[in-house]
Amino acid sequence: MERARDIATVAHHWANGIGEQARASNLFFEQENIYSYGYHFLIAKHVYNDSGGHAILITQKKYSKSTSAHVTLVRQASRHIQQISVPNPEWPAAELFEKWYSIIKGIAGGLNNSRKPEKDILEIQAIFSEAKNYADFFGYEIPEILQQAGKIKNLGQYQEVIQKETQLRKAQAKREKAEALRIQNVNLKRWRRFQTNYITTADGYDYLRYDKATERIETTQRVEIPLVVGKQFYSVVLATIANGGCKNCPDKLMNLYDVLEINARFIRVGCHKINLKEIKSFAKQQGWV
Repeated sequence: MERARDIATVAHHWANGIGEQARASNLFFEQENIYSYGYHFLIAKHVYNDSGGHAILITQKKYSKSTSAHVTLVRQASRHIQQISVPNPEWPAAELFEKWYSIIKGIAGGLNNSRKPEKDILEIQAIFSEAKNYADFFGYEIPEILQQAGKIKNLGQYQEVIQKETQLRKAQAKREKAEALRIQNVNLKRWRRFQTNYITTADGYDYLRYDKATERIETTQRVEIPLVVGKQFYSVVLATIANGGCKNCPDKLMNLYDVLEINARFIRVGCHKINLKEIKSFAKQQGWV
C-alpha cells in the first residue's frame, strides 16, 4: 500500500479519487472505502445511484478521539461532494431504516418526561431528514412506520406509532412465515423426487421418503433406517398413542436414537420431530394400513 505524507493527504486523495489506496499513520483507504485504524471502522465510502449521482456515505459512529478526528478530516476533505450521514456505511438500506426508527423511538419514548421536548422533536426531525436524504438519493421508499415516527411531536403520537409498529411487525412476520412455507413446499417436492438429499424445513418438522434402491426410509435430515425397522416402529407408535402417549419413552429406535415423545400430534426421536399426519401418510403409501 502506498505511503502518503500525512493523514490529510490520505483523506484528500481518497475524496478526489487519486490513486487506488494509500495510508498514513492509522488512516487508510482502499478503492471507495476509507478506514480508521482497521477494517472494523469504515469511516465513509463513495456511492453512486442509478442516475449517476455521486455521494459520500459517512458514519455517525463514535469511537476514540483519534478516530473522531479522522472522521472530521474526511468530512472536510469531501465537503465538495454530497454527504449523507448514516449509522453505518456498511449496512444495507433495511438495517439503516430500522436503526433510524429505533433511534427516533428511543427519543420519542421520553417526551413525556423531557425538560425540553421541543429540542427532542427537532432531533427527531433531524434524524428523519437523514433517512430521507439517504432514501431520496437512492430512490428508496421510506418504510411507513419510519415516516410516521418522523412526524412525532407528542407522547400520544408516539403511542400511536408503537401500536402501528406492532401491527406491521405481526403482518410482516405472517408474510415471512407464509413465504418460508412456500419455499419449503417447493424444496420438499424436489426432495421427494430425489433431486436433493437434504433440506432445512421452516415449520420445525421433518419428513419421510422411501428409497426403493436401498429399501430404506430417509428423513429430510438425511438419516436412514431400514424399511422393516420403520414398519416395526410404526406399530410401537400406534400402540403408545392408544395408551395415552409418552415422554422420555423407554424405547430406542434401532438401539441408537432416543424416543423423546410420542403423542397424537407428533413424535420426537433424537433431533427429529415428525408430524403424525406425515407418518400415517407414509404408512399408507407403503401399504401398512
